[in-house]
Amino acid sequence: MVSNLAVVASVYVPWRTAQIRWTPPLDDVTRPIVDGGRPVIYYSWHKYEPFLLLAFRDIPARLTPHAIGHDGIASRSLQHAVSWFGVPVWVYRRRSPVTPTQQIIRMVQEQHHHVALVPDAGGPYGRVKPGLAEIAHAVDAWVIPVVVRAYGRLSLPRPWRYGFPLPFCSVAVHAGEPFEGNAATVDRCQHALDALETRVGRG
Repeated sequence: MVSNLAVVASVYVPWRTAQIRWTPPLDDVTRPIVDGGRPVIYYSWHKYEPFLLLAFRDIPARLTPHAIGHDGIASRSLQHAVSWFGVPVWVYRRRSPVTPTQQIIRMVQEQHHHVALVPDAGGPYGRVKPGLAEIAHAVDAWVIPVVVRAYGRLSLPRPWRYGFPLPFCSVAVHAGEPFEGNAATVDRCQHALDALETRVGRG
């Protein structure tokens, strides 16, 4: 609880005061795909996590994803804070005969949630892991790459230029073209995110 309160204390003022802009507007990106009732997977790099929390502040509830956490101490130390900021958290069990990927697949199939994934969590940073494509295939999802450019942030050199928002920051959230989960591969997901970062400029 102490660590969750510390996260809230550090992020609450930026979360309240940030100017957030989706390009293209998220509703325009998702309108053609969410009306069909299929889940959406938003995915981005681990280094953008604090800014993704801000990014989902103003979006309609029908587009809000569930963040994915695990039942270990490091993840639990953040989960209450994330949910307090309006992003629901779904927790998988690390010690289970069912793999984390299969647990997430089962959850999406049964509960029909959109999800937000960071496919390089745990490293190596900047490389998509196979679980993203496996989940997208299994749940017949739409997949949307997302990168963030924040102006007014505290940048840390590790891990991988991790940053935290400052009060009154400006957050530009860039969404790539959605693609269908049955076309998702590790290479496709990697290329889509890399191409989006190249287009908007490295941050």
